[in-house]
Amino acid sequence: MTEFALVSSPAHQIHRPLRAWSAVLLLTGVGVLNYADRFLPAILAEPIKAELHLSDTAIGVINGFGFLIVYAVVGIPIARISDKGAFGLVIAGCLTLWGAMTMLGGVVQSGYQLAATRVGVAIGEAGSNPAAHAYVARNFAPERRAAPLAVTTLAIPISSAAGLLAGGMLAEYLGWRAAFAILGGLSVAAAPLLLAVLGPRQAMPPTPAPARAVVIKWWELLRIPNYVAIVAGVACISIAGYSLSTFAPAYLMRVRDMSLSEVGVQYGIASGAIGVLGLLVVGRLADILSNKDRRWLLWLVIAIIAVALPFSILAFIVTQAGLAVFFIAMSYIVGAAYMAPSVAAIQLLVPTELRATASAIFLSAAAIIGASGPFVTGLISDTLRDDIGVASLGRALIIVPVAQVLAGICFALAAKGFNEKVIDNGPVLLEP
Repeated sequence: MTEFALVSSPAHQIHRPLRAWSAVLLLTGVGVLNYADRFLPAILAEPIKAELHLSDTAIGVINGFGFLIVYAVVGIPIARISDKGAFGLVIAGCLTLWGAMTMLGGVVQSGYQLAATRVGVAIGEAGSNPAAHAYVARNFAPERRAAPLAVTTLAIPISSAAGLLAGGMLAEYLGWRAAFAILGGLSVAAAPLLLAVLGPRQAMPPTPAPARAVVIKWWELLRIPNYVAIVAGVACISIAGYSLSTFAPAYLMRVRDMSLSEVGVQYGIASGAIGVLGLLVVGRLADILSNKDRRWLLWLVIAIIAVALPFSILAFIVTQAGLAVFFIAMSYIVGAAYMAPSVAAIQLLVPTELRATASAIFLSAAAIIGASGPFVTGLISDTLRDDIGVASLGRALIIVPVAQVLAGICFALAAKGFNEKVIDNGPVLLEP
């Protein structure tokens, strides 16, 4: 009788598989809106630059430091609310805020005003991903987490394709301001549905004593060397990924003479298709292989980097536009496929009550360090422009493969002794 009462107690309830997977699919849709709204100024960088008279450095600051530093700072306090089980409230509130601020971006008249609206978008988006990661960790057993995390991470390549296609086509025919208004409005409209499926709050179980003995305060996460190495690796991937997402569309238009709609269709479809395929394969492999050895969660990221590295180098060397699109899309797969195994690995290292916080620290550090990527890329491009003209942007983007190599080294260090650091957070219990 005691065991039955324990399982059916509200303190131990989690969502049943059908509802949990429904939430995962909805969170994927929310993630698509998240990343599409986040990278919209990068997709539309050329028309925005022309109208608001901005430099590559300014675009790098707005999409880099200006956005990502705010994202990093507010992510941890919002995650502490999520760790109390308020997944639905946090994500729905964040969704409403970033959608509204994206819409305001469509009426700005200067670079400073655009930067201010991006600060609002950053605050909204900062709380969404950590809460989503914690929801998955709460509602799926450890050996089954990589697959749902991979599904939610499908938002990255899907949003890239959707943002490039929708943003490019809308901007081509209606103007870049209309693209901001429409995509932002979709985010605001989706918030009530998200809240209905996830519910305002989910009861959290007490953490087993062994887990509390490992980590008591959130800052003690930084004493786990494997966790720190994963964060460092992801930060390097972010340097490459943010540089690529900020300047790849501009590179294809400026250096390879493609139109905005051509970039939207060709690069959008290529990056979306390759990213989705890569994520599905990696997510499935992560679940299968990590059951044999949990270090495969980290080894898979190293393998992805090794496969993509030659394309990252060739992407900004080849002169044929079609090859450049394909190679950039292949390089982009690192920034999409690393997330699911990385988050699954992190969730194994931390106790239940710190899962969202661990993801927030992980994303915040990646954002702070990753913010340097667009800024440095834009600065190098502007510095070299007088000497080599438009080719300067391609030279600056060589930062992408360099950062990817550093990421691979960090993940190799994270794999050392990883299994010995894994925490048993107890069994997964279904709601009655």
